[in-house]
Parts: sequence; C-alpha cells; structure tokens
Amino acid sequence: MKRVPLLVVFLLTLFGYAFGQGGRVTGTVTDQENVPLPGVNIIVEGSATGTISDLDGTYAIDANPGDLLVFSFVGFETQEIRVGNSSVIDIRLGEAISQLDEVVVTALGFKEQRDRLSSTYSVIAGDDVVQQGEYKIIDGIGGKASGVRVSSMSGDPGAGANIQIRGQNTITGDNQPLIIVDGVPINNDWLRGDGSESDAGVTQQSRLNDLNPDDIESFQVYKGASAGALYGTRAMNGVIVITTKRGSEGRLRATFSSSISVDDVSVRHPLQTTFGQGSGGNYSPTDALSWGDRIADRPGGADGVNTTGQYFQSETGNLIYPITAKNSRDVFVDNNFDQVFQNGTTFDNNLTLSGGSNRGTFFLSMGRINQNGIIKESYYDKTNLTLAATQNLTDRLHADVKVNYINSSSNRTQQSSNTAGLYLALLRTPPDFDITDYIGDYVSSSGAVTQSRQRSYRRYLGNSDNATYNNPLWTIYQQTNTADVDRFIGSAQLSYEVSQHFNLLLRTGADSYTDNRIYFFPYYTAGADRRYGLLRDEVFVNKEYNADLLGNLNLDLTDRLFSNIVLGFGLNDRNLKRNFSQADNFISNFRGLLDPIEVSKKENITSEVGRTLRRNIRFYGTASFDYANQVFLTLGGAFEKHSTLADPFFYPSVELGWNFTSSFNKPDWFNFGKLRLSFGQVGNVPLPHRAQTVYEVGSFSTFSDNITLEDFGGGYQLDERVGNSKLQPEIKTEYEAGVDLRFFRNRISLSATYYTNEIENALLDMALVPSLGFSEIYGNGATIENNGLELDLRYDFLRMGDWRAGILANFSRNRNLVTHVEGGGVINFAPGSSIQSVAIEGHPIGVFYTQAAARNEDGSLLLDDNGFPQVDLTGNKVVGDPNPDWRGGLGFNLSWKKVAVSALFETSQGNDFAERTRFILGYFGTHSDVENEVTLTQDLVNYAGDVVPAGTTVRGNIRDFGAGDVLLDESYYTVIQGFGDGVLNEFAVSDGSWTRLREVSLSFTIDSERFQQATGLASIEFTASGRNLKIWTDIIGADPDVNQFGVGQAQGLDYFTNPGAKSFLFGIKVNY
Repeated sequence: MKRVPLLVVFLLTLFGYAFGQGGRVTGTVTDQENVPLPGVNIIVEGSATGTISDLDGTYAIDANPGDLLVFSFVGFETQEIRVGNSSVIDIRLGEAISQLDEVVVTALGFKEQRDRLSSTYSVIAGDDVVQQGEYKIIDGIGGKASGVRVSSMSGDPGAGANIQIRGQNTITGDNQPLIIVDGVPINNDWLRGDGSESDAGVTQQSRLNDLNPDDIESFQVYKGASAGALYGTRAMNGVIVITTKRGSEGRLRATFSSSISVDDVSVRHPLQTTFGQGSGGNYSPTDALSWGDRIADRPGGADGVNTTGQYFQSETGNLIYPITAKNSRDVFVDNNFDQVFQNGTTFDNNLTLSGGSNRGTFFLSMGRINQNGIIKESYYDKTNLTLAATQNLTDRLHADVKVNYINSSSNRTQQSSNTAGLYLALLRTPPDFDITDYIGDYVSSSGAVTQSRQRSYRRYLGNSDNATYNNPLWTIYQQTNTADVDRFIGSAQLSYEVSQHFNLLLRTGADSYTDNRIYFFPYYTAGADRRYGLLRDEVFVNKEYNADLLGNLNLDLTDRLFSNIVLGFGLNDRNLKRNFSQADNFISNFRGLLDPIEVSKKENITSEVGRTLRRNIRFYGTASFDYANQVFLTLGGAFEKHSTLADPFFYPSVELGWNFTSSFNKPDWFNFGKLRLSFGQVGNVPLPHRAQTVYEVGSFSTFSDNITLEDFGGGYQLDERVGNSKLQPEIKTEYEAGVDLRFFRNRISLSATYYTNEIENALLDMALVPSLGFSEIYGNGATIENNGLELDLRYDFLRMGDWRAGILANFSRNRNLVTHVEGGGVINFAPGSSIQSVAIEGHPIGVFYTQAAARNEDGSLLLDDNGFPQVDLTGNKVVGDPNPDWRGGLGFNLSWKKVAVSALFETSQGNDFAERTRFILGYFGTHSDVENEVTLTQDLVNYAGDVVPAGTTVRGNIRDFGAGDVLLDESYYTVIQGFGDGVLNEFAVSDGSWTRLREVSLSFTIDSERFQQATGLASIEFTASGRNLKIWTDIIGADPDVNQFGVGQAQGLDYFTNPGAKSFLFGIKVNY
C-alpha cells in the first residue's frame, strides 16, 4: 500500500496541470427562454482551464483574446465562442434535439448516435443507481428498463440477484446476460457451491455486484439477438454494456460521498400466539407441532418442574429442568424474533479524483462498504480501488488503461430446506418456547456432563446429540458461512488513426478472482451429517482473458451514402477451478475453526478438485450504411470456433432502420420517427467434458471432474454418462420490429418493439435404456419459443421557470413455451423441493409441477364422501406458472431549483408464487392462519371423518370445497399441508402478483456563488431515499420476488427463504 500515494503523485505529475494566466472573461449563460442555466461547463479549448456557471448562470474564467471557449451542458447544444477584445460574453444555449442518451455505446464498445441504431436497447444512467444508494448494481437496474426482470434472492448482506432478459432461453445452460465493461467481457457467475445442488445453504453473491456503482457512467441493455450476434455463443441472454467513468479535461476535480442506510425486514410472517406446543389440544414440551393447549387457559405462574434428575445449565447460568406442569402463559414470538433480527446498517464511502489536459486524463476512485445485515452476525464488507487513465501518446496513437481491485468478505446465514437454517427453526418454534438459553451443559440423571450442547424446542433439555432443528440462536452465533473474495479486473486499449477514415484498435482484458468459502457447523448442529461437526473449505479460482483486434473504416461512398465497416478478431479464455475439502465427525467437541486435517480422522476427510476450461476464437464484423441520414442498414456476423464443439459456427445479424421524419411534411409537434426491423442469431455452447465418454477417479462431482483423496492413484471407473461427439450449440433465431417516436420538442419519446424467437437444439440430459450400459446422454433435445412486446415512454411534461417534472414508464409482455422435449421428459430445476420447477413440453420453462387435487372433467374438485379434496393418484401435474403475464415500471421526477424528488414503482402481474413456508407452517400450527377459533352453528365433518356438533368451539376454519361447509382443523392441516403422499401441494400455489415502491428519493443541492466563495467547494448535495419501502400483494409473510433457488431457471419458490429488506438512506456528496 505504500505505493498507492506515490502512484497518485506520479499521475498528477504525468498529466501536468498548467493553469495559464491571462485576461478575465465573465458572462451569463441562459436557455432560449432567458432562464439562467447553472452548472454549465466552460473550458478553454486545448488547455486545462475550466469552470462552471453558478446558480444565476454567471461565470468567470481566465482567457486571452483568440482563445476558444466551449460551453456544454447536458440536454443542450454545445457552443464554441472565440474570445475577442470584449471581456463580457453572454451565451444563450439551444436545447439539443436529442436527449440524455443521444450517444450510446454499442455492444462492441464504440460510441454511436442513438438514432442511427436499429437494435433494441435501454439506457440507464449510473447516477440513477447511485442516487438511490443501491450498492448492489443488479438490484439498482430493476424496474428501469422494459424486458428486464430482476429478482432478489434475499435480504442477506451482499446477496445476489437474477437477471432475465426477454424470458427463459435455455434449459440447462447459463441464463444470465453477457456483461461488457468498457468493451471487455467480465464474469457474472453465481456459484452455489457448498458441495450441494439443493436449495439449502447460503445465498451467494452475484459477481457483477463486485463493481462500484460510483464508477459507472451508464448501462446499455441490448435485448435482441441482432445486437449480440457479434458475441456468438455468449449473447444468448442479451448483453449489458457498462461504461465506466473517465477523467476529463480541466482542473482537478474531487468528489467525496458518504451515506448510511438503515435496513429492516421488509415483510414478516404473521405467527399465532394463542396455542402452545403439543398436539390434539394437549401440551407436550417435545412435540414438533403447536397444536397444543390454549395458552390463556393455563393457571399462570412458574412451570412445575422436576429438580431431582436431569437438567440443562446454560452458559448464562440458568438451570432448566424437565417440565411436569405447564403453567406459564408467557409467549415469546416477538422476543424470539428480536433476538435474531436487528436494524441492519450500511456505511458507504467513496472518494474520486479526476482531471486532465488535452494530452491525457485520469480517474481515481476508492470505495468502502461496511454492512451489518438484518440478521444478527451477518455482514458484508467491500473495498474498491479503481484507476483509469487515457494518454495521447502521439497525435494518432491513443492509450486507455483501467485497473480495478476488489476485496470483499462476508458472513451469511443458512436458509431454506435445511435443519441448520434460520427461518426453518425460528418459524417452527412454538410461541411458548423461549430460545434464549440455547447453549450450555447437559447433566444426565447419573450426573454425567456433556458440554456445549444445543438446546432447541424439540430438545429443550439438550438431552440428545440430535437437536432435530437448530435453535435459531445456534444458527447465527455458532455456525459461520464466510466468503472472502479477491478480484482484479484490468483492461488496456490502444487505438491508432491510420488515416482520417481508418483506425486500428487493440483491446485486451483480464478478470481474475479467488472466492474462498468456509462453512462451519460445530458439534451438535442439527442434521445427520452435521451432528458431530462439519467443516467445508471451498475455493473457486476464476480467470478470464480476452483480446480483440479491430479495424474501423469510415467511407463516404457518395455525397448522400456513407458507410462504416468494422472487422475484428477475438480470443477468449475462461478457466474456473474448484478446490473442495470437507471434514466431519470431529475427534472432539472443539471450539473454533481449524484445518480439516486437525479435527477429523483420515476416513472422515474428503477432497475434490474440479476444473472447467473454455476457449473460443471469433472472426466478426459489421458493415453499416447510412443513406441521407434516413435509411440505415447494418449487416453483421461472427464466425466462432469453441473448445466444447467440434465444428465452427456462424452467427449472422441484419438491422434495417428508416428515419421517416423528413420524408413528409410533418406537423411542428412531431420531431422524430423511425421504423426498425432486425434479425439475428446467437448461441449457447455445451458444457465442457461432454463430447467424449470419460473415466473418473472415485466419486463423480456434477461440478466437473474430481479427484478424491483416498482414491488418488487408484483405479478408474467408466462414467455413467455416455459422450456425445455430435453436440451442437443451442441456436436462438430472433426477429424484431419496432418504432421510435418523439413529440413536442422531444418532451415525449416512445419506443415500441415486438419480437419473436426460437431456440433450437436446446441442451439437456436425456435418459437411456439401461441395457446400453449408460444411464444418460447429454445432447440437443428441446425447442423453446419466446415472443413479446416492449414499450418505453418518457414524458417531460413540465419545463416552466425553475420547475421540471417528468415520468418514465415501461411495459413488458413475454410468452415462453417449450415446444419440444426429446422423449417427452420432465427436467426439474428445483431438486429437493416438493413443488418442482420444471421444463415440460407444452408449458413455459419453470412451471410448478407437484401433487395436485383430483378434478372432474369440468375442472371442479373431485371430493370424497365428506366433501374434502383428494390427491390425484395419476401423478404430478402442472399447477402454476411463475412467469408473469406482464411487468411494468413507472418513475416520476420533480425538481424546483435545487430540490429534487423522484420515485419508482414496479409491478409484476399474473405470476404464480409457491408459498410453501406459509403452507407448511399450517401443519406445524405456528402460522396465524390456524389461530382462528370458531363456534359451530351446525354439525360439521372434519378431515378425519368425525362429526363435530353445533355449539362446539374449535380451533380451525370453515370452508366449502363445493359440497357444503366442512371443518378444517388439526386433522386437515397436518395431512393436507404436511409431508408425504397425502399432501396437496397445489394449494400452496397462489397468485403472486405484486406492485412495489422500489425507490423514492429527495435531494437538495447547494452550489451558489456565495457558497463556493465561502467554502472553496463546487457544490454539496444532501440525499434521503428509501428502497423497497412498500409491497402491495396478496402473498402473506413473504416478498413474492424473493426466490429460494437463487440464479437459474427455477423462480417463484419460497421455503423458509431468508426475508427481504427495506432500507432508509441518508447521504451527502461534496464536489470540489
């Protein structure tokens, strides 16, 4: 670190600031309505001298006669004025024809006028993410672009999120978009790890969130295949192009921002507080359920206990004896919750330095995040260091270099279908059980002492080495799930102007990270494989290298026909290595983390090494033609050879646009119109090591090939999966048609796009006849279709004096369908879940597939003799679809002088949600759904067939399934909503439609001339914002956008998933 200050000094010297002395020029900058414009950038061309206009639009700058002053401001035309003999120059800026996104960055990293592009894209400014204080980049773009679906995993600190563009495109492949940063692909993996393919474990981080939002200038989301075809097999799921900030000519600029966010649980499951632990209306201190006695009917006072035998002594010194009479009326639901959850805090600090001259620029940023999660003991800390520099080496040779270092550490909490998970234990805990004394010594009747035992509600004396379910406090205080990440991202670019019309570009990039995860479960943790201790040490090492050589030729074919030709050659190398070791059945009940070798016997130690290597080369190019700034045609394609395929493939694209604005006499209120048509193909390559039949050493890891320690050097066995030498890439062919319109001096802009695509040769594992000697083959065996409509609207409806107001709206509708699956099989994306998420012919990807109720031909429920539904014995059925009918976003902004207010609403309609947490809590008797007591007005039959006479007060609910009222009591909930063959999981699927207030912000900026003179600062901005503050949904107790299976094809499932978070943020930003 001693080198960092020296580096900064070197850079400041390298870019040599020379503020010349000369005459003084003053003036006022206004718009066409003579309204003063503050914040206008004024520089002396070719020097480092610059300033900005103040609140009244006035400015002062040192300039000599003959100097060229350049006035620029976002949304207005740039003007250049030569300094004469006058020392006063007043300027009136005209409004720019185009808006904020007049120049966009293409998928190849080139800047282009947006009106010349015929592909479909959305632009999101980096400030729109930073303004809300969202440090997780993926969450920050949610709701801001049509066709883009962002789903959170949980409210855990640093937790990742799922990005989906234009629906599901693959069955077994990666469904995340390609991420391009400054023209170079970077990694956005979400690796479950933990030696598990199930839904249990820890919510991991998305690698895109490693980046610092403060470093980002803009996002361009390219949705169609035509824009991504140049990336061939990496652009199946769309492309997100990120442009980061660079320095600019002028004086040294410094910005410091600091914010604090207070986080809370966004939605809480309502739990009952009326009935105690037990079954059949009777209390039992060891029962799994809470269908016990009515707590208020107890006599009150201390419980009766037996002090003559076994007992538990907690670490706090409290003694807990066997209960002989349950007298206490105390309930602990809220107290237990408060012992586990807290108000989380996030501190986010960033410092940037930038500047430059006509010879070069630099940008230096340092960021630090410290987050304590809403779950106690969870945290996420991240440090970002970024340096970007440009240098004009000669008049024709230009260099652009950027390096980014990220270090993060975290501890997140076990969740989901997991006896060591947090929510499973907490929400199943009876309301009359206090979780406080969770660890201590168990003393048997004979006086034998067992130290550091866990005390849970199923083992309230700690008298078993199997706690059944963890005590929630054990989960957060005794278990650790740490991850330490070191990441380096670097890129370098050299461009050479061969001539006025032709230049060469060499662009290289490297992305390398190490992710070291340690999962520690001490002695007596719940679970058969963890009861005597378990330690997992998992290390992912990912390295990606990229190099491109491009030639860019501009030609004036005639006085009205212009052409741009780009030819490129690219190399990409990706290497992912996984080292995994596990130790269980510890030698002793030690406390703390040790090396696996030190805590287990040799036979209880396993080790695996896996590697995934992918390489590809591409020849690619585009030929663009512009006729009279009206007709735009782009032909493109990529010829790619990939290491997992035997043959190369070609991915073509065609884009055609017609700017019809000047083709007829348009009214004054109509400013711009363009029709778009496009065609493109992109692909997705097979998994590595699938073309040949291989031999494996020891057990096989689905992650990749592995070597087990005890079998090293031993024999080999033939893989159960036969190799397939005829593998082909998945091919997505897409057609688009769209229109872009602008009205009323560009105050209204509307974009509409219809698309349809087909994915052929979708890859999947297919079962084989056992007599062949193999169980399955990986091959091309499915076809998928998507079609949809996207609308984007921008309306700046108020521009009057100091007032500005506008709305941003987007709408998306996608229809996904699996049209063919080889052999008609069912592919499950949710292993371990009783409600599966599957791909099945004739349905969208991800539909819910589970035990359903038997039905009559008209669709009504087939009831038994007592009027209750029955399980369909013919097998699982499709019972719901998590894919929405449509999604939309609505943003609003209002400003008056230096005060600004903004809000963003997002909605998802028609998507189903599997709320199995609520469903199973009915079985356990802890949910408020089963707290109801009713006095019967007529005789009713319960699920067990018993007739309950009128006048009886019972715990339960009354429902009519179609044959008259029946009683839903303990006999119903512990069968229909329980475990096993009699469960009707279909009833756990509900309409998961939601609308949320995703963001709201209030800011105030001080940048008056008096303030600048008094402080020497350019401005100071204060911000208050909130995220995820309100959700309107019929789902109770869960955020229907949170997903237990993380990134992947399985969406809309909840089973004791850690809760989401809402946040309130306060920040300050100082500009120098």
